Amino acid sequence: MVERTNLDRKVFAKGSQPVVFGDQTTDALAGMVLALLGEVVVLKDRLDANERLLKAAGLHGTADVDVFNPDAEVRAHRGAYRQAIYDRVLGVARDRLLPEALAEQQAYEGEVARVAAD
Repeated sequence: MVERTNLDRKVFAKGSQPVVFGDQTTDALAGMVLALLGEVVVLKDRLDANERLLKAAGLHGTADVDVFNPDAEVRAHRGAYRQAIYDRVLGVARDRLLPEALAEQQAYEGEVARVAAD
């Protein structure tokens, strides 16, 4: 059996990010799609491995999985890993687009407040 290492490692790009597609929004969306694709591939590989191992061991089948009702502990565990996935997938847009969008929104609100005060 191969030992897996660096299970807690998270990879984030460092430094300035080049604009590949002409604007930051398109780049951010492309980054999100690629991050999501990576998550789906890993999930598919793990699901395939589990289905093959369970079938080989003569254990449960897909019908059992279909009727599985998770308890509170399982729901909490799933919630935590879903949030981590959301952070990885949506983090590109958050990190690249949100600061700019917030700055624009704050500038707009400041202008509205200035006009309203006149």
